Amino acid sequence: MRVTILIVVLIAAHTSAVPPCELKEVKDENPIKVTPSWVSQGCWSEDTSEGREIHLINLNLDMISWFTMDLKNTVPASIILNSNKNVSLTLFNENIYAKVYLIRSDSWITVTGPDNTVDLDLPAVVQSDSNSLLGWAKSKYGAVTSFTELIDPQSITFNAGRGHSQDCELQTNFTQGKYLEYLPVTTSVEVKFCRIPMPLKAKEEVHIIRHLPVDTMTPRLIEVNFTHHNPSTLILQGPNTTTWKIICRIDCKFKSNNPFIIMGHLLLPNSPNLPASYEGLLKFAEADSNTAPASYTEISTDSKRLKVYMKSMTNTAPQLPSTSLQTTTSPNKPKTTMHLYLSPDYRSPSEGIVEVLSNKTIYAEVSTSLSMEGAKLDIENCSLHARALGMEVKSLDIKKETCNPKTCSSRRFSFTLKPVQEHHSQRWDLQCFTAVTFVPHLILREGVERGLKVIKAISTLPTREFHGLELGAVLGIAFASFLIGACLTGALWFIHTHTGSTVKRQPVPAIPPVSENSSANHSIGSTQSTPCSSSSMA
Repeated sequence: MRVTILIVVLIAAHTSAVPPCELKEVKDENPIKVTPSWVSQGCWSEDTSEGREIHLINLNLDMISWFTMDLKNTVPASIILNSNKNVSLTLFNENIYAKVYLIRSDSWITVTGPDNTVDLDLPAVVQSDSNSLLGWAKSKYGAVTSFTELIDPQSITFNAGRGHSQDCELQTNFTQGKYLEYLPVTTSVEVKFCRIPMPLKAKEEVHIIRHLPVDTMTPRLIEVNFTHHNPSTLILQGPNTTTWKIICRIDCKFKSNNPFIIMGHLLLPNSPNLPASYEGLLKFAEADSNTAPASYTEISTDSKRLKVYMKSMTNTAPQLPSTSLQTTTSPNKPKTTMHLYLSPDYRSPSEGIVEVLSNKTIYAEVSTSLSMEGAKLDIENCSLHARALGMEVKSLDIKKETCNPKTCSSRRFSFTLKPVQEHHSQRWDLQCFTAVTFVPHLILREGVERGLKVIKAISTLPTREFHGLELGAVLGIAFASFLIGACLTGALWFIHTHTGSTVKRQPVPAIPPVSENSSANHSIGSTQSTPCSSSSMA
């Protein structure tokens, strides 16, 4: 009986699922950092309106009903405040350089403190949209120095100051500059993380991030900044109220059951049936024999917006950006390149300005560094632009080759150059416009160029290359030659046997009888040849 029980226990222990790692609280040495984000978008420029700075602060409030604002600017500035809900504002100190404007519509701001505010009435459709607000401010004042969208600030310190950009255009990956400081409301963020040992056979890492919010009814935006060096895939899972914003290496792959934002475009979930459990997500990551889970992260928060910074397992922990510095640079922008080839094997790309003959087929390959599953690169059109003749443009009829339907990050095509006239330029720029679509949204459109030197061909006819004759053609020519020779020989023999010699003998004259008159014979002999002499002469 004891032996049977022991066997059952061993079998149960062998077949039970063993977690590959133990979830622990995130520490400084972990390659992931999670922080609430309080500036959802904004911009900062050098523009002023008649020597006065124009600063617009758009409040996105959820957890507060009262905040303070300290005006410390020492240059003339107008501060325009807008809020998505009713809120009370306490202004500190009276600043002769500052003028505060309060936008009123469906919601308004009640102020206590120095009386230096002005009310502005706006339609609700303008008040509720950041782009509309920015457009309205530019139209009214002629310029906007800064636009800042803040989430739940407890206090704001306004310092004023101009940026370096020529124009204020909204950026979603934005951190306000020194012109403004703020203290956010206190929120809770709990992050658990674990590494998972990678099997040797796995060729691609899978990193799983799961969002477990305190309140599943509140919409939340989680921005994931992912930097990696090895082939990697992100799996992002959360409740229906979650939206992911992905900023990663341009060859990043990802799967999510939630809507996601990439390169400014909001796209629908590409994996709507992701498992909603720890074990299910790990099993999903192991479904492909070439991939294996490398890390698992759980995030629980009551914040409306988070920023997640994750780096590859081989790197040190990432540095979080300081809230006192301006960040206006965009994330890694995909690069599009084009290579030209003189043969259809695409083995040796031509460098620099390529010299080509007119009426010659040119082969090209356009590639984008944006590589995502489901993304497709297409070539919209190509044309030649003359360098020496101003605006002369020649459109090209290109022949595109098929592309991998799963991940199409490069496209091959070919074209033939038409003959170049004497008065035309020899140097041209080949320009192609490409588009990257993602089921079915257009997420990137770019142009790419290469220099060409077109050499006029000697003949206007297409050049033909001689590759030799096949065995059948050679045997056919030999047999035809034999027949022709035999026929000619037969014809000559027929002519010879039916015509004979063309030279005929002349008849020999008869010799008269000898006369008794010897003198007459002598006379005749003196004027006529004898038969012997005649025969000899003949």
